[in-house]
Amino acid sequence: MKVFGICCGRKNGNTEILMKEAFKAIQEKCGAECSFVRLQDAQIRACVGCETCMVNHLKGNWDFRCVHKTGSDHFYFIEQQMRQADAIIVSAPAYNLLPPGILIKFMNKLHASGDYREVVHHNNKIGATFTLGGTDWTNYTLAAANMLTMELVGSYEAVVDKCHFDFVPSVGAIVLEEDMLARIRQLGGNVADALLAKEKGEMPSYVGDPGLCPDCHSPFLEKRADGWYCPQCLTKAKLTMENGELKVEFTPEERAKNRWSFAGQEVHDNNIRKGHKKAADSREYIAQRRKEYADYMDALELPELVKE
Repeated sequence: MKVFGICCGRKNGNTEILMKEAFKAIQEKCGAECSFVRLQDAQIRACVGCETCMVNHLKGNWDFRCVHKTGSDHFYFIEQQMRQADAIIVSAPAYNLLPPGILIKFMNKLHASGDYREVVHHNNKIGATFTLGGTDWTNYTLAAANMLTMELVGSYEAVVDKCHFDFVPSVGAIVLEEDMLARIRQLGGNVADALLAKEKGEMPSYVGDPGLCPDCHSPFLEKRADGWYCPQCLTKAKLTMENGELKVEFTPEERAKNRWSFAGQEVHDNNIRKGHKKAADSREYIAQRRKEYADYMDALELPELVKE
């Protein structure tokens, strides 16, 4: 068994220390081979939104990766580690309510991973997520990082644990927080238990911190014209008041239609196909209007950078 970690923190910083603490628990419990990558050290070429990979994949050409050639950044090295792993753990510090930009950059590149998403969607890996903040300005960090974990392992059903810690601002100060270290050892143990269960053909269950949504376990709701939804899963919620307290319920019927399900993915892909067809049918008009806007104004010329 192999466990792969994606760490977005500083070298030997708090999130990296926590990752290694989780690895210790995993190795003690099931003997899995553990390794991690420090994403802050990686060069990841940004997705430019050309949609070439998307168009090819919608046509069934899974061999196509990206207009950025394999080997031009570290994305494909990391992708290969993910393919070989049985479990993936994602960790990140909080930067102004969100995980670091490099994690978002990495997530944006996932369309360039060929059939990776398709493979894990049909054969889930085990996943877990943890995040850390210096204060409590961390609201979206865990939810965003956990969404990436779900993408990497194939479904929220395969994410067995997630947790978040606040008020550890100093480098290495996590070693002072025995309760947090104990929680991460528990996370590592839960990953090991899930791996052992999967070897027996059993479906792992989520044992992490609870949330409102029964699938992604996020604490958020989004108001739309026809009601309230989980903004990650796009599952419609039923809200009622009981004894002065708000009760949030997600029915099995609504959960079956969530955006990460096979049905939801098909809706997503079909919407993209419709959009491309609409654009193709008006190609000449779009080209004319784009030229008008291109001729109207250009972006500021960027200055030459200082070489380090």
